Amino acid sequence: MGALDGRVAIVTGASRGLGKDIAVSLGRAGAAVVVAARTEQEGSSRIPGTLQHTVELVQQAGGRALAVRCDVTLDEEIEAAVRRTLGEFGRLDILVNNAGILVPGSILEMQPRHLDLIYRVNLRGPIIFCRAVIPHMASSGGGHIINISSRGAIGPGQGPYAEPRTGGTAYGATKAALERFSQGLAAEVFASNIAVNALSPHLLLWSEGGHYFRTLGGGTPHYAGARMSGEIIGDAAARVCTKDPRAFTGRILYDEPFLLQEGMSQQELMARYPVVSGPG
Repeated sequence: MGALDGRVAIVTGASRGLGKDIAVSLGRAGAAVVVAARTEQEGSSRIPGTLQHTVELVQQAGGRALAVRCDVTLDEEIEAAVRRTLGEFGRLDILVNNAGILVPGSILEMQPRHLDLIYRVNLRGPIIFCRAVIPHMASSGGGHIINISSRGAIGPGQGPYAEPRTGGTAYGATKAALERFSQGLAAEVFASNIAVNALSPHLLLWSEGGHYFRTLGGGTPHYAGARMSGEIIGDAAARVCTKDPRAFTGRILYDEPFLLQEGMSQQELMARYPVVSGPG
């Protein structure tokens, strides 16, 4: 028996990276998982990973999975993904808004179209997806929404600054807004027994997308101090979804501190989710 047996989840951006890891963890915990993303076939993206591959990983972990193509910048595809989920499984209990994009460069280097895309994927998409699922969660007695954020939401603080910041400002702004949205929405839907929480990695987690962008210049990135798997955030997300929505909502969470608070020892955590040591 899994902790999430009988639950149905949608995970966006699930063809690779943290979305893939979260989908696998939810499936392992017993949930039926709708893996939603744009990449259906290998070769259609420069970054490795496909919906079908994630489906296979969820099934290997003992879960059920369904691949649904969904571009979160398109309202009609969000609505279609929700309809497909309800048609296939009859209910919807969990939404993980993971799809996100980071365009490298400073504000002056980025084009307005890049700014628009970051906003539409990282903030508007999750808002529209929440709007689409909340009525169904409310009618079935409640649910969990997890918005995947980032330490990029934490600003550089008050100046002056020793060194100039080279980028990440627009991305961080959308993630900060996503956290504010999460707590505001949590207060709005609390009476419907729907929890809304934001969850971020505590340390850098290797992902296909992050690795791709770090190698664009032809260099070899170093991962010292990072985790080479996103399993930790997947397991943290699954654990969040076991909580009572009325008692655990409106939280800004980080995977490692959360699992430690849940009773996992530091030794167990490091053994299960090792960190790269040395030069990486």
